[in-house]
Amino acid sequence: MKPITSDGRSARWDEHRRRRHRELLRTVRHVVAEHGADLSMEQISARSGTTKTVLYRYFGDRSGLQAAMGDWAMHTIRRSLAAAHAPEGDSRAALEAMIDAFTALAAGSPEVYRFCDSAVSGGAPARGFLTDVTDLLCVRMGLTREAEVQWAAGALGFVRSCTEQWLLDPRDRHDFTTRLTTWLWDSSRSFMEVHR
Repeated sequence: MKPITSDGRSARWDEHRRRRHRELLRTVRHVVAEHGADLSMEQISARSGTTKTVLYRYFGDRSGLQAAMGDWAMHTIRRSLAAAHAPEGDSRAALEAMIDAFTALAAGSPEVYRFCDSAVSGGAPARGFLTDVTDLLCVRMGLTREAEVQWAAGALGFVRSCTEQWLLDPRDRHDFTTRLTTWLWDSSRSFMEVHR
């Protein structure tokens, strides 16, 4: 008996849908970056030149669109954080490099950051994302004990909350990144002393 193979037309259609999905997300990112995170689907449709029918076909509704944008954001943040290298064994530099990568993404497109935030901060994909980033921070800083991993998870929430506040009046990202690094580094030293 011959194995069942996928129809060539079906494979081409799947590739077309994936490509169209990526194009739509890119277009929506540009619209949100220019016009703000509070746009309705109707406004996104009008400003992107895409019919609401197409947006609903690919994303379902506004929360589906936010979830798709959140997936894109999580992938982008993961990639940027993974690329944020520091000298081997320098935990403070590793912490600063990761904070710098995160704040650079937020500062680069604050409205897209706000649009994606609810998807990045809630639900099962977000939990997986936060676990991945916590694991990466632990590896980079050499954190292994349970209390240290808990501190790393809390540090991510701290950076996210501080970044949201900073975006209300974003000045001198380098100074902001340095300040966050100092606060977290000092807290990590105190925390590790208590939990030895």
